[in-house]
Amino acid sequence: MHEASIALSLIDVASEVLRENGGARASALTVRVGAWSSVVPQALTAAFPACAQGTPLEGARLNVVTVPGVGECPTHGPVTLDLKGGLRCPQCGAPTPTLLQGDELELDEIELLEPQPEGS
Repeated sequence: MHEASIALSLIDVASEVLRENGGARASALTVRVGAWSSVVPQALTAAFPACAQGTPLEGARLNVVTVPGVGECPTHGPVTLDLKGGLRCPQCGAPTPTLLQGDELELDEIELLEPQPEGS
């Protein structure tokens, strides 16, 4: 399952951001995953809690936003692609070899936990 290695990479990136912010902890991460990225969102979500154990992201929620594939049709311009239809315009069937979006895997947002008052 390569989603576990992806989860570990996301945790590394997010942990570095947290260190840069004074060692804060995160309550949630939002990740943008393209429909054409070959990442299975459910598998990534399932792998995340185990990968986050012992890190500043332990207990954090992973939100996955799926980004649809958009190709460039020579006739219709940007069109939303269906994975079943491949890299072809859903309106005219023309090849759309240029993928404008849908192959990304991006850490989009880190939600920080509120710091606990001292003595609590």
